[in-house]
Amino acid sequence: MSNLAYQVQKQQVQLQPERNPKPVQQPSPSRKIFTKGEVVLWGAMGVVLIAGLIWLISLYASVYQATAKVESIQKDLTAETKIVEDYHLQVTELSNPERIMKLAKKQGFIFDDKNVKVVQD
Repeated sequence: MSNLAYQVQKQQVQLQPERNPKPVQQPSPSRKIFTKGEVVLWGAMGVVLIAGLIWLISLYASVYQATAKVESIQKDLTAETKIVEDYHLQVTELSNPERIMKLAKKQGFIFDDKNVKVVQD
């Protein structure tokens, strides 16, 4: 008999369906990751950072424009300096006394040493 009772008990165990335990859901934490105050502070910090970067870029652009203007003015100044130097060279060539004497003789002027007055600049 003991053998028979053992077999019945064994069959009952085998007939019971296996139960899959449900995964236990953990309760969500009552505290959020960031509080509203932290979000506001981080947002304000981000706005200040972006505003600072925009200001820095605009400052760099204005410095670049000023540098470009300075270079343009220096280029114009160099060109004007060259023109002035050319005019000084022409004045030096045209004020040569020998040239003036030739032009005076062509127009009929007579050179008289007694009437010459020396004028200095």
